[in-house]
Amino acid sequence: MIQRPRQALLLSLLLLLVSSAPGYAGAKNDGIIKPIQELVGEDYLYSIDFLFFTKLAEGELRLSETDLPNIYRAELVGRTLGVASWLTGDRTQTYSSLMKLAPDGSLLSVEHHAKIVKRKRGKWQNRVRYYRYDYEQGKVFDKKFREGVFRPEKEYDIPEGQQPVDMLTAFYNLRVGTYGPLVRGAHFLISTYAKGEFPTLEINVLTFEQQAEYGYFPPQGLLVQVKVDPEVFETGSGKLYIWFNDAGILERGIIEDLIGFGDIQGYLNEEDL
Repeated sequence: MIQRPRQALLLSLLLLLVSSAPGYAGAKNDGIIKPIQELVGEDYLYSIDFLFFTKLAEGELRLSETDLPNIYRAELVGRTLGVASWLTGDRTQTYSSLMKLAPDGSLLSVEHHAKIVKRKRGKWQNRVRYYRYDYEQGKVFDKKFREGVFRPEKEYDIPEGQQPVDMLTAFYNLRVGTYGPLVRGAHFLISTYAKGEFPTLEINVLTFEQQAEYGYFPPQGLLVQVKVDPEVFETGSGKLYIWFNDAGILERGIIEDLIGFGDIQGYLNEEDL
């Protein structure tokens, strides 16, 4: 499973989505919001399937406190397995974000690292991308590191009226209720940053009638649709779907029509249910 860079980013987004459900059991009308402190210590393992291949990759999501006050670290580590590992050179992708807790309980991006390590022709290669967010200056600073060499840092002006965050911060904000509770019919627009662009994530929580149209997911629970820019993320439809059960546990998600691959499925390992 050879991934283009932005397709790899989308697979990571799927893993984030599959692990980003705020519990809602027992409060389906108004949702349950958890403060970030209650999420510290979480460590979940997810698997990815493609076509008739199972567990071609896995992703681990962790949240921890740092030694700095009100600063948290989120990490997502994705690893290819089996045949996919052989085809991709034992590829490992690590995404790490430092997030600052604001007085209103929301999270702001401080910095974000994206690292890819793989083996090619018997040698290990690594690439790192580093984002730094400065909301006071209204800029995002973007630096690349490849094979021990840093490329010149670039800076991008944040669009007026936006407060973009990285993907990890965006979905922990979703969990703590920054954008509102996840209830049927809810609609959110989330400003993000990725590789010199400021794509917007559109989140739609489907109604009972809408959910019934998707036979892969059970009729109970809650189904959430995420729309991304098809050109930015190289998908035919630009749609992802995530489902969590009546206990508030998010079990699975699907990327629709990932170019070159078709539908990709991610799901929580049984031991974590």
